[in-house]
Amino acid sequence: MAYMKTFAIFAKKLQYMRNLCILLTMILMPAVATANNDDLLNELDSAIAKRDYYMKAKEERINLLKKTLTTETDSIAALKTLETLFTEYHVYKLDSAMAYAKRGQAAATRQGYQHFITLFTIHLAEILNLSSLYSEAVGQLDKIQNGNMDDELLFKYYYTYFSVYSYWSDYCHDQDYSPQYRDKANNYLELAMNYADKNAPLYNFYLGEKMVYVEPDQEKAREKYLNILASIDKNSRIYAMASYALAGNYRMSGDEDKYEEYLIRAAMSDIISCTMENAALQSLAVKLFEKGEDYIERAERYINISMEDAKFYNNRLQIIETSKSLPQIMKAYQDTTEKQNRSLRNAIFFILLLMTVLLFTTFFINRQNKKLSARRRELAEDNRQLSSLNEQLAESNRHKTDLNEQLKELNTKLVDTNDRRETLASIFIDLCAKYIDKLGKYQTLVKRKIKANQAMELLQNISSTRISEDDAATFLQRFDKAFLELYPTFVEDFNALLTEDGRIVQKSPHTLTTELRTFALIRLGVKNTSDIAGLLFLSNQTIYNCRSLTKNKALNKETFDIDVTHLCKVIH
Repeated sequence: MAYMKTFAIFAKKLQYMRNLCILLTMILMPAVATANNDDLLNELDSAIAKRDYYMKAKEERINLLKKTLTTETDSIAALKTLETLFTEYHVYKLDSAMAYAKRGQAAATRQGYQHFITLFTIHLAEILNLSSLYSEAVGQLDKIQNGNMDDELLFKYYYTYFSVYSYWSDYCHDQDYSPQYRDKANNYLELAMNYADKNAPLYNFYLGEKMVYVEPDQEKAREKYLNILASIDKNSRIYAMASYALAGNYRMSGDEDKYEEYLIRAAMSDIISCTMENAALQSLAVKLFEKGEDYIERAERYINISMEDAKFYNNRLQIIETSKSLPQIMKAYQDTTEKQNRSLRNAIFFILLLMTVLLFTTFFINRQNKKLSARRRELAEDNRQLSSLNEQLAESNRHKTDLNEQLKELNTKLVDTNDRRETLASIFIDLCAKYIDKLGKYQTLVKRKIKANQAMELLQNISSTRISEDDAATFLQRFDKAFLELYPTFVEDFNALLTEDGRIVQKSPHTLTTELRTFALIRLGVKNTSDIAGLLFLSNQTIYNCRSLTKNKALNKETFDIDVTHLCKVIH
């Protein structure tokens, strides 16, 4: 009986320990998941730190293909090289991808290769889709005759329809058109799957997409995505696509830790494969922002990188989506930083106060102990000298007060003068920008009316209003004159930021060069490359190259843009 009683007590203790272990496991599992995600975030930061290396390698690969294209004599090989260049640019630079799609389409048309005509037309539709030009993308696809296409082209053809209508549905996001476009997308996905290559690396991904949109089954879709990840290189574009899809799958099932994990994995693969057309990093930034203050700094950094990538790729829809999240994250980051700075300032002030009190007390005690006897004899003399010093100090303070008042008055005048100068310049630039924008709208109107064969109505609308080279030259001449009158030392101050051999020489004292105009606009607060290009009647790439080349000549490249905004703050 005693043995049985002891055994029963032991069994109860064992059950208690077991329950405790289960409880501890449940408590620690989120912490372990978070720790694992933190490790992945550190890996992502390492990948981001190597972005320049990955991009340089991709550019070298692209340049090698371009050299190959210039020496290629075989027409079929040249078309294949053009397609490879399109593939390299597809998710890297939208404008370049579109250029090579059009170039390939034109070359195939000249040479009469129907297969490549169809292929490059599909590629052009893909890029128009990514440019948010959905109607134009469908127009390109509708031109294709699919009677003599092989299975590979048929799959691309129908899958591109699916992609266009999927994007279009997400873009509309309403109750009327969005469901119609989603139904069309699903129908085209079903058609595409009839021609899919079951041995292709992306076959499981397409099956997963079908189980997400056409035959909703999240468990089976997850299985397909996981199959891809188990068999593909982690640094590939395919891995990124599957990871991002899997992240969405886990969010649908409510598993936020897994959602975050696969967003990180997708973002890493995007960075390594130089995919600028990405949404993973943006979604990750929003997710980290939602987690709380500990992740705000990372969220702010990631959303800025995502915006840089979107601008580099020139994806308007992604720029809009990123812009929606950016202000909220930036504000939270600024609030957190300000809170930390406030606490730090208070702590430093308190420490300095304590040190000052301690030093003063120590000095006072030592001094008083040593000089107490002597001070008694000198007290009368000291009082007389103290009275004299007080009078001198009072006079000095009065003089100092007068100087401070004069300085304050001068500073007020200086600030007021600078404010008026900058207000005048901003009004001038704003008026010019509105005028240029108006001209751009007139040009759009002209194109639309011509396409619609409404020439007479066009003549009634626009008559003689259009911009010319003389108008542009006049604008730039007036801009140069106004800017140099407002900031007469700008050229000298700007050259001081550059190396000696990189300094810019004006063609005439009253004329700015393109480089000087670019950074004059930056000094006035116009920092966006596309805005500067519009104001100077140049392309975005020209302005981008101008800024990059000039920055490379700067004495301090890291703070160059900030240094430019601080030029000419004081009137000489």
